[in-house]
Amino acid sequence: MVDWGAGRYETTAEELAPVSERVVDRSGVGADTDVVDVACGTGNAALLAAARGARVIGVDGAPRLLAVARERAAARGLEVDLREGDLAALPVNDGAADVVLSVFGVIFATDPAAALREIARVLRPDGRALVTAWVPAGPIDAMLGAAGRVMARVAPGPPRKRFAWFDPEALAPVARESGLTLATTEPAELEIRAASPEAYVDAGSEHPMALAMRPALERAGAGEEARAAMIDVLREANESPSAFLVHSPYVLHGLRRTS
Repeated sequence: MVDWGAGRYETTAEELAPVSERVVDRSGVGADTDVVDVACGTGNAALLAAARGARVIGVDGAPRLLAVARERAAARGLEVDLREGDLAALPVNDGAADVVLSVFGVIFATDPAAALREIARVLRPDGRALVTAWVPAGPIDAMLGAAGRVMARVAPGPPRKRFAWFDPEALAPVARESGLTLATTEPAELEIRAASPEAYVDAGSEHPMALAMRPALERAGAGEEARAAMIDVLREANESPSAFLVHSPYVLHGLRRTS
């Protein structure tokens, strides 16, 4: 189980900021728009929407990340209503939102259908949702796969079942049954930079998912093996001759509430 308030998710949130900018741009939110940011984390998308004049509710299950988001909002003089809540039971009234945003957030729901039903519930009849999902391809996915293979060897267990959020053919029928219509799917890439592959891996060592894996790796004495495997993948994929640069693919789904 991942504790999303553990470690330093802020590092990853900063890396993902360009995606939030793209999502908020595509959403067209502005004054007199009611927005709900689902799994808002440190508030990237919520703050951008609020800066454009929207009335924003941000929901997340990690109190520490909500505290970071509050501090960021206060520093920018922005009003954002930040609430602790579960993806399957959003603390938001029915039909409260013109727009729902979720930047790599709802994709971690243990029950995708329930999470999509909640998005449909909080949307107004003409409301829309924008959801980003990672595509299982590219260097970052390969890096995580390398670490996962080490983890599977030292702490074997049943494979985790993951819903294919990136795949419109998988998402569309579940969305439809949940009261949403998948209208668009836009491919995109996130540019990721660091001083070196080693620096990137080490910066990610405080990510909540990395912390969740660490005890099993340390008990098996495999922590350095996992680090080396990740660095090898990134060195091979590196696009920069003097630092570190890769591109990670994702999709931006546009959904509408089914009338």
